[in-house]
Formats: sequence, structure tokens, C-alpha cells
Amino acid sequence: MSDAGLSPRVQRFITTHIDSLEKLEVLLLLRSRAEREWTAPAVSLELRITETSAALRLADLASHGLLSSDGATAPAYRFNPSDSDDVQAVAELAVAYGAKRVSVITFIFSRPLDKVRGFAEAFVFKKDKDGGNG
Repeated sequence: MSDAGLSPRVQRFITTHIDSLEKLEVLLLLRSRAEREWTAPAVSLELRITETSAALRLADLASHGLLSSDGATAPAYRFNPSDSDDVQAVAELAVAYGAKRVSVITFIFSRPLDKVRGFAEAFVFKKDKDGGNG
């Protein structure tokens, strides 16, 4: 165990796949009811997040090989990791999140913020040669 009280496997999984609490909640929801197919509206209703955000999280988790999709125009997803190590890591993460929620949340938000910085830098306005914003 590390200082965060999370196993190295859980830490590695979070570092590789989870960049927000919302994404973690979507993943754990689908894992908890793995027999069911989930659409963005259904996830939105269950977690009380926007459909747009649910759709983005579902698509992102699918692109990481953690969910399978039926490929429809309005896709439905299932928890179905393509890697058996990810199945074990998500199981350990679910237990850790139930027992050490603050540690998991702290670990997610203590990660390097490269993506956040990259996003923020996209909105930095630079003065052009005329002195205006461009």
C-alpha cells in the first residue's frame, strides 16, 4: 500500500483510466450492474449528471477498452473490460472506493494536471502584432 492507502494496481488503474470523479462513478455504476446495457440518458438519470457528460464519459471509457458498445446511433454500453487485469483493478477500486472514498478522491485530484493545463492553455489569448487580442 502507498501513502494514499491504495494498492499499486488501483493507483496504476486510476492513473491510466480515471481523470474525474464523474468518470469513476460511471464506471462503477456499469460494473455494479454489468448484466444491463446502459445508454447515456439512463446513466444521466441514475447519476444525476447531464446526458452530454454521460455520453462523453461512456465513450471515453469504451475507448479505454473498459466498456463494450452495441455500436448503435444512440449506443448502449456494458461493463466489459478487454483486459483481465482491468477487471481485477476495477474490483479492487470499487472496494477501495467503498472503504476509503476520500483516499480515492484525493488520489484522482492529486494527479498531474497535464490535461487540465492543456485545456486551460487553449483559452489563453495572445496579443497579436496589432496589440489586439487574437
